[in-house]
Amino acid sequence: MDVVFCQNFSMCNLINKLFRNYLLGLNYQENQAGYTEMESPPKVGQEIQRLRLEHNFTLDQLAAKSGVSKSILSQIERDRSNPTLATIWRITKALESPLENVLSANDSTYRFEKLSRNATPEVTSEDNGFRLRILGTLNTVSSVQWYEFNAEPGAELASESHGKGSLESITLCTGNLTVTVGDDIQTICAGETLRYHTDLPHKLKNEGNKDSHGFMVNLL
Repeated sequence: MDVVFCQNFSMCNLINKLFRNYLLGLNYQENQAGYTEMESPPKVGQEIQRLRLEHNFTLDQLAAKSGVSKSILSQIERDRSNPTLATIWRITKALESPLENVLSANDSTYRFEKLSRNATPEVTSEDNGFRLRILGTLNTVSSVQWYEFNAEPGAELASESHGKGSLESITLCTGNLTVTVGDDIQTICAGETLRYHTDLPHKLKNEGNKDSHGFMVNLL
């Protein structure tokens, strides 16, 4: 299971989004031990070459703009290299194209996508007490994100604004949470759902004496 640790949840939103797009865009299969293995990494070379030619960039020009060497770019375009996520991100930034578009360009149509628990990435708060399992799909990540979370007693998750018009919805299964948005405070208990705008800094805190478990949906 992959875990991303954050000093501030809002500061690592981009990193988590890139990581999530990469991970959920891969094909998985269950092995006998119950863990997951990648069948093969996504083929990004053809899409990167298409974008480069669309921008009328030579390999030298893209290398200078992205900081990735010409030889590596050439290998990537021919799918003879397995680049890291950071390398793909630098290339897509230079080409002014969203990373998720490049990673999903050659996706084949599938009826089912199944991830084991071990293959579902997690985000963890600075105090390690607030853990969110990322359940969102690749094709909705820019507009809808959803998580399963568990908050230990005293755990806190603070976020900056998610942008104008954004909305967050929490459904709590066990325990209770205190939700602060700007200067407004609301408490949510097990069985309840709370929705609130997230265009202001906001914070979730478990002030109870037992774990709180539930689900969160972000509409961006």
